[in-house]
Amino acid sequence: MAVHRAANTARRRSRPSLTLEAVTDAALRTLQRDGLDALSMRRLAEELSIQAPSLYWYVNDKDELLDLLADALLADLGLDVFEREDGDWQAELRDMMRAYRKYLLSKRDSGRVLAGRLQLGPHFLRHAEVILGALRRAGLSDQDTADSLYSLTQYVQGFVLHETSPLSAEVARGADPVEVLDGVRERLEGLPADEYPNVVAVATRLARPDIEARFNFGLDRLLDGLLIRMEQGRGA
Repeated sequence: MAVHRAANTARRRSRPSLTLEAVTDAALRTLQRDGLDALSMRRLAEELSIQAPSLYWYVNDKDELLDLLADALLADLGLDVFEREDGDWQAELRDMMRAYRKYLLSKRDSGRVLAGRLQLGPHFLRHAEVILGALRRAGLSDQDTADSLYSLTQYVQGFVLHETSPLSAEVARGADPVEVLDGVRERLEGLPADEYPNVVAVATRLARPDIEARFNFGLDRLLDGLLIRMEQGRGA
């Protein structure tokens, strides 16, 4: 028993003089400077000038660290500035989601960190409160409001993940994405029309580089669907 107490005392004394916030901030700096692939417990320990085992006082593993990062990435996002008084909830949500995408694009590998990760941190909850407020003011039911929060935020996060990933091995090696898309368009247009009539018919549009228009198209269809859902609820 005395040996056990002595070991615990030694461990407490060896605990580094850091805070969880300092660890998270260092992880965020490392992520933005070096990227997600370079972020490891060992690299983070080097950033903090401590031994790697000391990090386990604060996080159990890298996945727990990513939970913290997922919320920290959203610290400077401000969605409340888009709240409207004219009742146009679609315009309000459209502005919020466009700003959300633009913000995530400014944060390196944010799509990869956020994708599929349950977010319950204070920063996400603050933004969720704003989005939920717009949805509830629109007149959606509580269940539709909750589901819409997931649909909208996951659409943005998934889109950002898609658009920040390499188009192909060529792009990953440094090729110009626009030139690669030109080649894709030529390849699609050259397919046998009798075998791929629909692909050939829209080949030019399939390979267009205007990703902004694609994002807005998908977002507008989501909002159109919410409007229909709201009107159906009122009719019922």
